Amino acid sequence: MGFYRTLKMGQHYLNIWPLEPKLGAIFPENRVIKATLFAQKMMPFLAVLFVVWQQIYARGDNMALAVAVLSALFALCLPLQGFYWLGKRAQTPLSPQSAVGFHHVLEKLKEKQEVIPNFSDKPTYLDLANLLKMAQKKLPQDFWQDL
Repeated sequence: MGFYRTLKMGQHYLNIWPLEPKLGAIFPENRVIKATLFAQKMMPFLAVLFVVWQQIYARGDNMALAVAVLSALFALCLPLQGFYWLGKRAQTPLSPQSAVGFHHVLEKLKEKQEVIPNFSDKPTYLDLANLLKMAQKKLPQDFWQDL
């Protein structure tokens, strides 16, 4: 999968992953999503601050300008790193432990006789996110304690 498609997949994965506190103890997605959202909001401001700060305090220094521009570019790339990680993670097959949990949640939804989309034999983290999002809507809140 190409770089751009991986970034788009990461954005999609970010939007559907349920940010439940219980999941934060099990999966790193909660931390990565929160850091990516923070970076998406703050890094453009920081990039501008780097260049403006350099213009105020080191006006004639070309080396300082180069460092400020590189720092600004790095700051602007941080959210992309989060989206890329999430995109790669979404495509990764579930670990054996997570696959057991996936099937457990799937069975709980089947007990409630919910309409469930077909998942592949080797579910991915994107499939898990879709299933957990569905469980968040359809199952009671005490479901998260059983996870």
